[in-house]
Amino acid sequence: MTRPAKRTVRQTKASERTRRRLLRTLAACDGNPADMLELYYWSKEPGFTQLIRAIATMPEQTRAALETFIALARDAKSVTADLGPSGVLTFCSAEAARSVALALHAVNETDDRPQLLN
Repeated sequence: MTRPAKRTVRQTKASERTRRRLLRTLAACDGNPADMLELYYWSKEPGFTQLIRAIATMPEQTRAALETFIALARDAKSVTADLGPSGVLTFCSAEAARSVALALHAVNETDDRPQLLN
């Protein structure tokens, strides 16, 4: 079994400077420092930064549709996705479908006939 490499004094000091700089940045931000710290930890997840960059560079209409879907889905764990052979990505959420059905019902409420919500 190999031993983990010991950190040099120089590496330890550099790491401490980085932590202090991070804490100063968090303390100085206008937003909630707890949110900033959470974002920092999430940024360490593999692929997270690339995903955020991709979303940030999407056309506004595409990003708005994605944000709306996420808001309607409420519980992200219930969302399923499928990438079809033609490159079409389909997201599904029962909660989002219910919200859309209710909205459509409200829009069509002016009709005299009753609307089914399924």
